[in-house]
Parts: sequence; structure tokens; C-alpha cells
Amino acid sequence: MQARLAGNVERAVVLLEGIVAADPRNADAQVQLGLAQLAGGRLDAAEKAFRAALAVAPAYADARIGLARVAQRRGDHAGALRELQLVDTANEEAAALRSQLASEPVPSRWQLDLEGSYSTLTGPQVDWKEAAAALRYRFDESTALGGRIEYARRFGIDDVYGEVSAEGSIAPGIRGYVTFGATIDPDFRPKWQVGAGGSARLHGGAYATVLTLDARQARFAVGDVQSVAPGIEQYVGGRFWVTGRWINLFDERGTRRSGFLVRGDLLPIDPLRLFVGYGEAPDTDEGRVVDVQSVFGGVSYDLDSRTTLRLSLAHEDRATGSDRTQFGLGLGLRF
Repeated sequence: MQARLAGNVERAVVLLEGIVAADPRNADAQVQLGLAQLAGGRLDAAEKAFRAALAVAPAYADARIGLARVAQRRGDHAGALRELQLVDTANEEAAALRSQLASEPVPSRWQLDLEGSYSTLTGPQVDWKEAAAALRYRFDESTALGGRIEYARRFGIDDVYGEVSAEGSIAPGIRGYVTFGATIDPDFRPKWQVGAGGSARLHGGAYATVLTLDARQARFAVGDVQSVAPGIEQYVGGRFWVTGRWINLFDERGTRRSGFLVRGDLLPIDPLRLFVGYGEAPDTDEGRVVDVQSVFGGVSYDLDSRTTLRLSLAHEDRATGSDRTQFGLGLGLRF
């Protein structure tokens, strides 16, 4: 308990896991383990510990309040209130949590993202125009379904690509997703594409480290292209984090080509986020594999709790064809 209250969550978890392993029916230790896991953001592990305590002591109010806090963190206000209904109304902590839930806005389950971009190209190439709309529904903090449609006009011709995705929690700190997309009568976008990936949080807190992986199989007019991109996200103090990705692409001839991307994100003040990045990696934007050197940056600003405005600028030096400068504008809506 001293370790948890002092902010040493990982130490608390290690000590408490040893206790409950030796005595699973120690309800007090299970509750303390649940609180430590909750402090570390591991909601599934916290719920498991609280339910283990209730299996031994069904009237344990602290365990029930713990489940309510897990539901609250997941954005499930109704579930949190259901748990609190089983706690004595005279319980001060439960009463305070009820008041907090009543004053909080209803969590957003839908998210709509609208994007548009205009690209100027060197040489005689006609400028590119692109637009996209993505809709995502979040069942809870760990599970969501989404769909995305993209329109692109390049080389004087149009392609429309659509994709659906599903994501969810696999284990505490581990998330996964799958995607499937296809293009109507494609010219430069893939005929179809499947993808899968996920992330694993090695540890939480202000200096959290997260490993990521994305893999895709796409069929273009010129043949099949596969990509595998492991990566890492390193947080520094809670307001700055760096993302790195090692991009490996296997072109239509089966030849492996690789590169990298590095990006930094900064939150100088709460509604404002700045980002900048650099990459040297193969790309398939033109319907074939091309080596690209890119630099990009932008800003994201929360107009209010449910509306975000995004602006971006990117420049690409392409090994073949025209170089490109892209101006992007995006709007995020949560409801």
C-alpha cells in the first residue's frame, strides 16, 4: 500500500501478486492489487482482482467501488452506476463517485474524422486531390469498430478505397486490430488489402514504453505487395513522446526494401498538440513501390471537448517521378 500511494505502482503490483499467489482468498490483498492495477491503467487486470475479492467477500464495498472505477475509466457510466447501486448509500466514497459521475458529460462513443489534402507536384504532373471520412464506434475503452472511405484524384484519374476495422484488448496492456479494404475499379490504389497489428505496453506511467506492429498484404495491378513495420513509442514526462517505425516492404517481385520513420509529439498546453517527423522508406502511393524521403509536421487543436481541428504540411522527395508537397486539413468530431 505504501508503494502504491507513493506512486511506485509496479513495485506494489509485484508485492501484491506474490501475496495473492500464496493466498488467493485474501480479499484485502485482491482489492489492493486491483487498486494498484487500476493506477497503472491495466483495467482488465484490475477488474479480475476486484472480482476475485467479491468471490470471497460478496459485500466488500471497496471491491464494488473498484469495479465502478474500472467501468468509469472505460467510459461506461451506466455500468459504473450499476456497481454503485450495490454499495450502501451511507458509504462516503461511493457517494462522492456517484456525484462525480453525475457531473461528468456522457462519454463519446462515436468519432467522425473528416480529412482533405491538396498536393502540388514538380514537373508536368497534375496536382493531386484527396479526401477521406472515417467513422468509429467505441463499445468500451478496449473495443471498437470502424469504417473509412478515401477518395483520391491522381494522374488525372480517380480511385475510391474503403476499409473496415476492428480493434480490442487481448490481455492487460496488449491490444490488437484487423482491417480489410478494397478499391472500386482501381487504377493506383490496391484492389484489396488486409492488415493486422497491435501494441504491447511494457510499463505505464509518465515514461511508458509501448511496442507496436503493423503487417499488411495488398494486391495492386502490378502484383502483390507485403509490408511489416515493427515500432516503438517512448513517452517522456507525459507531454512528449517519440515514435519510431522500421518499415519493411516486399514488392511485386518479392524483393525486400526497408526504411524508417521517426516522429515526435509535444503537448505544450492541454488543447494544443504539435508534431514533426522524418522518414526514408519505400511507399506504394503511386500503385508501385517507390523509395521516398519525407519530412512532415503539423498541429492539432481541441476547439472543445468534442471537436478537434488539424493542420499539416509534408514534403516528399521521390526516387522516381515527381516530388510532392502536401497541405492537409482535418476535423475530428466526437459524439
